[in-house]
This record gives sequence, structure tokens and C-alpha cells, in this order.
Amino acid sequence: MSVSSELVQPQPRIRVTFSQAIGILGPYFRHLIKEQILIVVPVCLYLALVQFTILQYGLTRIGAIVGGISVVIFGLTFFLEGIRIGLVPVGETIGDTLPRSCSLATVLFFAFVLGNLAAFGEPVIGSLQMAGAGIDPQKAPLLHMLLVQNPLMLTLTISLAVGVAVVIGTARFIFGWSLKPIVLPLVGLALLLTLFSARDEKLAAAIGLAWDTGAVIVGPVLCPLVLALGLGVSRATGKTDSGMGGFGSVGLISILPVAAVILLTLFLNFVSTGATVAPDPSALHAMRPSLGEVALESFLLGIRAIAPIFVFLWCFMRFFLKEEGIPASQFVLGAVLAVLGLFLFNFGLSIGLGELGTQVGDRLPVSFHPPGSAIYPVEIGKVLVVIFGVILGYGATLAEPAFNVLGQQVEDVTQGAFKKWLFCQAVAIGVGVGAGFGMLSLVYQVDLLVLLLPPYVLLFFLTIVNSEKYVNIAWDGGAVTTGPVTVPLKLAIGISLSHATGFAEGFGILAMASAYNVINILLFGWYVT
Repeated sequence: MSVSSELVQPQPRIRVTFSQAIGILGPYFRHLIKEQILIVVPVCLYLALVQFTILQYGLTRIGAIVGGISVVIFGLTFFLEGIRIGLVPVGETIGDTLPRSCSLATVLFFAFVLGNLAAFGEPVIGSLQMAGAGIDPQKAPLLHMLLVQNPLMLTLTISLAVGVAVVIGTARFIFGWSLKPIVLPLVGLALLLTLFSARDEKLAAAIGLAWDTGAVIVGPVLCPLVLALGLGVSRATGKTDSGMGGFGSVGLISILPVAAVILLTLFLNFVSTGATVAPDPSALHAMRPSLGEVALESFLLGIRAIAPIFVFLWCFMRFFLKEEGIPASQFVLGAVLAVLGLFLFNFGLSIGLGELGTQVGDRLPVSFHPPGSAIYPVEIGKVLVVIFGVILGYGATLAEPAFNVLGQQVEDVTQGAFKKWLFCQAVAIGVGVGAGFGMLSLVYQVDLLVLLLPPYVLLFFLTIVNSEKYVNIAWDGGAVTTGPVTVPLKLAIGISLSHATGFAEGFGILAMASAYNVINILLFGWYVT
């Protein structure tokens, strides 16, 4: 037998029993579950502690809340692991191969489809739709139409905007464009559309939703795929050492959906022929879905969100690029875990986690309203609510594991000038301050536009005076601070609080929480340069 034949001789397969497989995989999955527990449980315990102490009230449906939180933890574990073993390796293979073997048109077309399908699969989109269940159709008919009557229209608009943003980000890496002349006109467009919409009462009600979509769209599906594509293009063009390889594209994705959603509301307002009729509350109660119906809907949402992106990437890699990539069994396992995880996450969110946020949000106004029977004096109660928002934003940001990974990458890119600890604190403090301002807009009944415009105008000028490296880091840092757990909780709290105070519709807290962290990073970059 020749030496070459001996080298390629297949090795014997190692057979393990089911109990041995459990023994091998058990510690690994326990570690993954522990990681999600450390993210979810502290935030939930904080909300429960506030409810019992500051708000001096108990929780109802505790069994459903605890059960829902447990299901969410398992759902996130399965979902993230499915993305990690199935989607990310394929994305990395395509990202490394595509720029070297395909034309520019093919690369940009792939980027557009990838952005669309990845945004469609983000779990936070479902959180926005669930939050819209309590929208008053008389006060905010456009919001009710987008979130309740026709949520697919909103999802498709966000997905198309993300697709365009990924194309622009990919072209930026190919041609070596600076981020500044791209992001500044987009921010300016979003601000101008916001000012125009604020002149109409119906349009103004949707401003908070538009800015929130930009704050939440970058999640566990979209972020790793976009980064893999951008890094692959950077390697292929030799720009990985330019200071922008891997940074900047995520920030672009957080801006375009804002403008797209505002444009959608302008179009709907233009073609609208009549007011939305408010449904009968008793009819809504009668139509409340059963547990089985919630489970079926959650499963179908998981299939609809995950299947298209998995099928597209696999077919593109195998049949267009002719790449082997990962084994088919690994890819199928990743898809199954992702669908199962998203099903469990949506189900747990519906039956328990959202309920916790709603109960705390319903109780928060009692701390200052009505004045005669509030728990605390009016001004003290309002300040306590704002402080509650600051602590929630700060603590939830530090708990995000992906955010801590980004902090290490920032330290590496800046060669230690921007330490991981300093980056994490700067961003977390910014999120806390922004969340506090979001709460302030509701309890003091301050127009969201008054609080939203100044930080973004400041961002506009800080972006101009900063170096390219810190501009990329700052806009990406502002886009990755909202996780799939904190988003539904903040939305539920904001909407419940707004209903109790009778002011606005509760959207905008997430957008505020994504502005001040970018400011902090840009201020630091301005200082060190």
C-alpha cells in the first residue's frame, strides 16, 4: 500500500451510547443555560424587587411569570446555539469566498437578500408587534395599523431598509469609503423626516416606533452575519488593517429603518380613507387566544423567521459557490435548534416575561399619580421612576455577553487606547441616561421630539470632528446594546406607563437609550485624538 493511500485511509468511527453523549454534552449545555440565566434572571429580579419594595405591591400570575421566564431562558439557549453552529459558519464561509469568486453585482445582490432575510428572522421584531397589542386605535391609528392590523407591512419595510443598509455597508468595504459621508446624510434625512412628521398629530404618534426599530433591529441573527460578510470583504480587498474592518456596517443598519418606517407612515397617512374603529374591550377579552393557540402561533413565527435565511444561505453556498462548508447534519441541527429556540422564546415572552414588564409598568404611575393617593409625593415619585429607568438601562447593558465581546474587540482595534472596561462603562452609562430620559418623557409628559433631537444633532457634529476609527466604533456600539430580553421588558413598561399617564404611546425609550452611548464614545474619541 502506498504512503498516499495510507494518509487518506478513513479513521474508524467512535461509537458512544446515549448516556455517554448526555454526559459529554450535559456540562456544555449547562454552561450555555447558566449564561442566559445570568442575563435574564438579574433583570427580572430587579423588576420584582422594585415592585415589592419601591412600588409596595405584589405580583399576580407568578406561576405564569416564572414559567415564562424559564421558557425564555431555554429558548434563548437553543436559539443562540443554533445560530452559532448552523448559521454563523455558513456566513463566514460565504463571506470569505464570495468577494474573491464573484462579480461586484453578485456580491451586492447577495448582501441585499442577506440583509432582508436576516432582519426578517430577528426575534425583536415580534417583540414590537406584541407590544402593539395595547395600542389605542383612536389615539394612534397608524400605530394600530402597523402593529396590529398589518404587522407584515412593518416587518417587510424594516427588512427592505436593512437590505439596502447592508448593500451600502458592503460597498463601503469594497471601495474603502469613509463612514462619515454615508452616515451623516442618513441621520440628517431621518431628522428631517421626523420634523416633518411631528407637524401632524397622527404621524407624530409613530415617531417613537420608527426610532425604536432602528434601536432594536441589530440582534443575534443579523449582527454575526453582517460582521462575517464585512470581514470577508475586508480580507478580500486588503482593508482589514485600515481601522474599519469589521466596524461601521452595524451602525448603518440602525439608521435606515428609521427613515423607512417614517416614510411608510407618510404613505399610509396619505392613502388613508378613514379612521380606525376602536374594538369593543369585551370582544378583545373574548378573542384572547388559548395557550394552544399561542404555542401554535409562536411555532409558526419561528418557522417563518428562521427557515428562509437558513435555506437561502445553504443553497447559495452549495449550489452557487460550490463550497462544502459545514456538514449537512450540523447545519440541519443548527436550523432545528434555532426554530425550537425562537418558538420557546416567543411562547415564554407571550405567557410570562411580557406579563412581568406589564405589571411593573402598570404599577409605576402609582408612585406619583394621582396626586391625592400616590405612594410618594408627586415630584419624588417621578424622580424614582426616572432613576428606575437609569438603573434598568445600565444593568441590562452590562449583562449582555455580546456587548462584552465587542468591548474586547474595541480594545484590540484601538491598541489599548480604549480599554474594554472603559468602553463598557461609557456605553452602559449612556444607555442608562438615555433610558432615564425616555422615562422622563412619559412621567413629565415631555414631547419625545424635544428629547430626541438634541442628542442626535450633537451626534451629527461629533461625528464630523472625530477620527474614522472612533466613528465606526461609536455607531456600532450604539447599535448592539439592546438584547432580546431587555427589548420586550422596556417596551412593555413604556407602553403600560404611557397608558396609565395618558401621554404618548410608550415608544421611544429604546431610541433614547441608543443615542447617549454613541455620544460618550465619540466624546472619548475626540478627547484622545
